Amino acid sequence: MNLGIKIISIMTLIFLTGCSHLGRISDYRNSTLSNSNPAPEKFSPPQSAVNGSSIDPFYMQTKADYHFTLGESYALEGNSEKAIEEYKQTLVYDANSPTVRLKLSTEYLKMGLITEAVEQAELVVKQNPKHIEARMLLAGLYASMRLYDLSISQYQMVMDIEPNNEEAALFIGAVLAEQKKYKEAENYFAELAKKGSKESRHKYLYYLGRIYLEQGKKEYAQAEKAFSKSLSLQPKYLDSVLALAGLYKEKSEVKKTIQLLSSYQDRFGPSRKVATALIRLYIETDQYQKAYEQLEVLENFDRQNLNVKSQMASILIELEKYKEAAAILEEILIIAPEMDKIRFRLGAVYEELKSYDLAIKNLMKIPSTSTYFPEAMIHSAHMSKLTGDMDKANDIMDEAIRLRSDIPQFYAFYSSLLDEQKKYVKAKDLLESAVKKHGKNAQLRFFLGSIYDRLGHQKETIEQMKEVLAIDENHIQAMNYLAYIYAETDSNLEEAEALALKALKTNPEDGYILDTVGWVYYKQGKIQIAIQYLEAAHKLKQDESIIAEHLGDAYYKYELNSKAKQMYLMAVQFEEDKEKVAKIKAKIVAIDRQKTIRNPASLGSSQKMQNPSR
Repeated sequence: MNLGIKIISIMTLIFLTGCSHLGRISDYRNSTLSNSNPAPEKFSPPQSAVNGSSIDPFYMQTKADYHFTLGESYALEGNSEKAIEEYKQTLVYDANSPTVRLKLSTEYLKMGLITEAVEQAELVVKQNPKHIEARMLLAGLYASMRLYDLSISQYQMVMDIEPNNEEAALFIGAVLAEQKKYKEAENYFAELAKKGSKESRHKYLYYLGRIYLEQGKKEYAQAEKAFSKSLSLQPKYLDSVLALAGLYKEKSEVKKTIQLLSSYQDRFGPSRKVATALIRLYIETDQYQKAYEQLEVLENFDRQNLNVKSQMASILIELEKYKEAAAILEEILIIAPEMDKIRFRLGAVYEELKSYDLAIKNLMKIPSTSTYFPEAMIHSAHMSKLTGDMDKANDIMDEAIRLRSDIPQFYAFYSSLLDEQKKYVKAKDLLESAVKKHGKNAQLRFFLGSIYDRLGHQKETIEQMKEVLAIDENHIQAMNYLAYIYAETDSNLEEAEALALKALKTNPEDGYILDTVGWVYYKQGKIQIAIQYLEAAHKLKQDESIIAEHLGDAYYKYELNSKAKQMYLMAVQFEEDKEKVAKIKAKIVAIDRQKTIRNPASLGSSQKMQNPSR
């Protein structure tokens, strides 16, 4: 919003706020609603006759007060349409009241009926040429209609009536700025800054600076000069402080911005606006402790401000002061226990503190309708697993799925829990029911294929991996898995190579994919190429037993027995499955039993150790 429009808007709001007390029943000092004295002259009805009889002034006054009171009530409720009806009714009994017409004008303005608002304001000015509020409102209305000359003339008339009317003087400059008559506006405010009242000169300099700002970077130096001069006259003037701080920030002079605002806060604070600005700056510059101190300033203004408390908790979390953060979050929940976001954050804080019982207690209170429910349940199950209570983890996920079977992540996480517990059949049943509900979810089908593989159902595994790729042709895990199965079964090796290389192109630093590529080449008999990929895989995953074993197989096939043995020993070190360990040790024994003389390269493969599968 440019300066002209902004000032005019502010003027209108000021007027509407100021007008809200004009003509209240309490201002009718002699109102029949407060005492039995006669109505004031401005509300006196014309002495007229109906059928030759005089109208009772007391009756007219009473009716006017009644409808005016209703109009005020509707206006306060925001029901402008009803308020207008009542104010118009008031005018039936008090046709010459400027207060009622101004009220009517403001309600028309609220409804966007500018022409009607202007008409009422013009009537007041016509009846009472020295009515300041009416002329100010009329000037603002003219400006909103882009009738700038008429607007300025009204402000000038106000100044003719009240030469020291500061608002009218400011709005003249604002209207000039609205027309982009920047030079005129500059000269106007500069003149006011020289000749205006001493009490207002700092304000005129502030608006002069705003005019310069409107013109962009080329006038930043002049804007800074104006704001600085304003502050030299009145160091406590907050608008100039904030404007100058904003200018410094726009110029990326963050240090100067912080110095200016913190200096003001120290000398003249505490200020809410300055605290808010400093909080943002301190967070942007990672000065979290100082940001927290300014949040404490804001909290002192309103102890019940939950937004401030939430920000304070966020800062404490960033500072890893989890106990203090938990205390504030607990405080918020005492005031607003329904705030799921806060409860979720509290659970996360307790999780960081490893207070898993408290974390789970809070997370489990989050209702199933909340957007935080999925993560809350998964985190709760995960923490139960960490404490060794797998039954509780399973129960949590059973309940989660019962409440929200529409969330596929529940099935995915639960199947991984069951996989860890080697409950493959239950995992299979779970995932089979899941894909019936979420048939187009590629990840669920991938997990189902993996479980089929655990159960030795190779055909079903391949079918599911193909389904995954039909849904998402770039699913890296499925490409890698299918390629590996083909390699293991010595089938479709060309397709396996294509799948593995496509996966590798997408993720060239994945050790498992590199292993699959190497293993496919190994099965194709391309041992030298296989070694290159398997060495790269082992470099990335040195603690992965199967990769070390594959590399050992490739070395052995290439007759690098000492290297092969080294890899097998490493594979044994990282393998936990006893059966697999026994198979790897058998390979080591086979190497040790071989002749010390190197076998000729032409030796038949039947005399060498058969390559075991992964």
